[in-house]
Amino acid sequence: MRALAAAVLAAAALHVAPAAAAVALRDDAGRAVRLEHAARRVITLAPFLTELVYDVGAGATLVGVSEHSDWPAAARSLPQVGNAFDFSLERIAALRPDLVLVWKDSVRASDIERIESFGARVFVLQARSIDDVPRALANVATLVGGDAVGHARAFREKIARLRARYAQRRTLSVLLEIWHDPLTTVAGAHFINEALEACGARNAFADLPGVAPPIPWEEVYRRDPEVVVSVSEGTTREAFLRAWQSRPTLRAVRSGKLVFLPPDRLQRQSARLADGVEELCAALERVR
Repeated sequence: MRALAAAVLAAAALHVAPAAAAVALRDDAGRAVRLEHAARRVITLAPFLTELVYDVGAGATLVGVSEHSDWPAAARSLPQVGNAFDFSLERIAALRPDLVLVWKDSVRASDIERIESFGARVFVLQARSIDDVPRALANVATLVGGDAVGHARAFREKIARLRARYAQRRTLSVLLEIWHDPLTTVAGAHFINEALEACGARNAFADLPGVAPPIPWEEVYRRDPEVVVSVSEGTTREAFLRAWQSRPTLRAVRSGKLVFLPPDRLQRQSARLADGVEELCAALERVR
């Protein structure tokens, strides 16, 4: 009888789910964020955040995403709640998330308060540097019960290889175009400028004020960079080439050093960024 009772108790124990572990992290706004368990219903308010959730193998937790969340393909079928700067709190509330991932550069403190007023927790993420991406992967994995180890390791190794490979190359002066009309670049400490540096190049306009400053055309002619690289959304290679070939006196145009790359792999701080840096390095090596 004792053996039978023990067997019954053991079988019953198999049907008792273990208590889910609480999650406690400090986000990139310095806020302490605590969840009773890994998030099960997640909304992302920037495309790179959507990609990070998929990167750690937790795409099934997503119940809503921002506009332009188009990678992987499965993200395109999810409900959209607006974009990183203009989203619908009503849509978010209707989807009953327990976690909303937001981008530090777009979210306001008042937005966080309003989202959390209906029961969701908000986690603020930032990835200004290439080396911030593995940390972002790890944080997202912890929040959603995913696994970042493989992607984070592969990311670090690929970036290290690229930096070593191109460290001794002749430095190229580059105009990095993220928009053509008005002509716009990225300035200061930014992961795309770091990508150029990893490839043995430099953004000739990185010293302009602001994060995404317009470039006066007179300054383009004065500095006359050796290469023009476009990672501009909303255009095509043909349109890019046509626009620049109308300025034949510029050195990059005369020498045919015009490089067009798919923007999403270089503008999103997800695991794919390492592939984007690799493509950038290969393209610059071809024109070097």
